[in-house]
Amino acid sequence: MLKAQAIKLPTLRDRYVATRGMLRETLAGYLAADPATLKFVSGPYGKPGLIDEPLQFNISHTADLLLIAIANFADIGIDVETVKLRRNFENLAQRCFSVREYQDWCELPVEWQADAFYRLWTKKEAFVKAVGRGIALGLEQCEFAVEAGGQLRTIPDEYGSASAWLVHELSVAAVNSALSVSCSGGGLSLAPELESGFGGDDGSGVLQNRVGNNCAALVTPARCYALRRLLLQAD
Repeated sequence: MLKAQAIKLPTLRDRYVATRGMLRETLAGYLAADPATLKFVSGPYGKPGLIDEPLQFNISHTADLLLIAIANFADIGIDVETVKLRRNFENLAQRCFSVREYQDWCELPVEWQADAFYRLWTKKEAFVKAVGRGIALGLEQCEFAVEAGGQLRTIPDEYGSASAWLVHELSVAAVNSALSVSCSGGGLSLAPELESGFGGDDGSGVLQNRVGNNCAALVTPARCYALRRLLLQAD
């Protein structure tokens, strides 16, 4: 609770407490354990984990939306971002993409670049979170194919082969209820409100006017994982 007490803004403090409570309840449900008995530890670079339990997990949230990704004996990372179509992406893309990613991104039609930017950004964030390094690793160190559905091309040698990691793109619309999604055999089983891919309504891959939507990516070598989406209600 010391971390919560250090957060001055009441809304952010309440969301922090709610997030930790939902995470504890969710993990306890998979472990058939009392939530109060779970013990957490931080890795060398700050990634949280469970003590003496096989589950690996990662969380990401934006505004009132919380995603919790869980895998058994395998690293996992998830990132969700609120789509802001009017943002200037040029400087961030040049700084955080690899040379090849940036070149491929620049060659896209201008109206597709926002879509591709968020697609790459969430994948990169999910990967560096999965390996426990965060952005300190350098987002340019993990390279993805720019097109929709593009997988990892290269990663630092210490994390094995890029082909061993599965990448899932998720377009997450705001909802007022919790749901769960699971996958097996590398394929995602989807609830109605959770769509795979990142395309616009016309199938062109363009975000069009979907301001306020969220996009997310999940990266893991696991062939089976669980994904929970929860809404952080503000009192």
